[in-house]
Amino acid sequence: MLMGVILFSVLSTPGTGLSKGEKGFALKLWPFFHYRSDSEGTRTTLKILGPLIYRNKGVEENEFALRPLFYWTKNDKKNFLRVEYLYPLGKFRREGGDTKHYLVPFLKARDDKIDGERREKFFSLFLFLRGQTEGGEKYWGVFPLFGHLADKFGRDRIRFYLWPIYSDWSEEGTLTWNILWPILSATRGEGKKAFRVWPLWGYREEEGISRTDFALWPFFVKSIRDLDTDDPERQHILFPLYWGVRSKRKRQVTVLWPFFSHAVDERNRYKRWDVPWPFISFTRGEKVRRLLIFPPYYSKEVPGSRTRWILWPLYQCWDDQVGDQREVVQRYLLLSRIKTVFNRKGEGISKQVSIWPFFRYSREGDEVSLYLFNLIPLRDEGLERNWVPLYRVYRYERSASEKRWNILWGLYERGDPWD
Repeated sequence: MLMGVILFSVLSTPGTGLSKGEKGFALKLWPFFHYRSDSEGTRTTLKILGPLIYRNKGVEENEFALRPLFYWTKNDKKNFLRVEYLYPLGKFRREGGDTKHYLVPFLKARDDKIDGERREKFFSLFLFLRGQTEGGEKYWGVFPLFGHLADKFGRDRIRFYLWPIYSDWSEEGTLTWNILWPILSATRGEGKKAFRVWPLWGYREEEGISRTDFALWPFFVKSIRDLDTDDPERQHILFPLYWGVRSKRKRQVTVLWPFFSHAVDERNRYKRWDVPWPFISFTRGEKVRRLLIFPPYYSKEVPGSRTRWILWPLYQCWDDQVGDQREVVQRYLLLSRIKTVFNRKGEGISKQVSIWPFFRYSREGDEVSLYLFNLIPLRDEGLERNWVPLYRVYRYERSASEKRWNILWGLYERGDPWD
């Protein structure tokens, strides 16, 4: 029986078997072996055991895959190299002068260059970190023992010794010291100062702009901000009994959070009630209308956009105006998705349908594609290369010039071959 299926595939599948001519040379022994080359010998494709082992060699680009463990592609003309292993955990990419490499959670490396000049370099392996800034400053560390980092994690400089016992960092002219982070901390410089013994007491002040004080955080908090404007905002929190925000154009009162909250924003011209959040909430204003009765219903309307939920997560819909086009996205049970794009005349110009885990369909102009089985609901190029070909048992594509089929990893196929 098995030999009959194999023989049938060799002799009867269109465009396969043993042939030589204008279309090149092809030899197929399904499901074990499939080889094809063009008439000039500039492109060859080899597939072994369906999608498991794949090799494609072209004039500029070469590919090799051992799915789902390893994928490699190279283009010498573009100075491009990509290696993916145990994807999505491991990936290496080199393009031009830039390289990026990671293996979650063990390794992370980056080397950025412009016209051959190094802009930034970073390397971390387990607890060891090393790098170089755009200005050429080198840094390194062994976390959590000791380290000196520069231009990392949003700070100009970071030092740590037996973290969290001691650390300090500088940022835009200010210096912050930490002992037993986040318990004891102090900040000074550039009109800014702060001190805290968390969670007992602390404050943070930016001279002429804002100040925040707390005691027994988060139970007692007082703050004022926007002092450099004509509408400073004051906030008082006695958690969970009371939370008040007040300015000339905004007022918000929350009592026994989350049971009752009311806000009036005269700047953005809306009023909001939460009774209680997040189960019942409604907002009314000149540019926004919002109603939430969770989980049966949610609706929000702002200029150019409308969102609706019904029996979340059973049904969700987003209707947005994007330039001259209108995009409508609908989701059923989170993982199934339908996206339709309309032109200014209301005519549908493209459509994408993904019904997990059964199929994925897309249409844009004259181009149509349909894939059976959609086990991974996320759309990601790395997943498409390493995982999706393993379970895609039916594939169909159509354009203005051609049609292509592939059933059961090449048992039946027409048109140019896929990977």
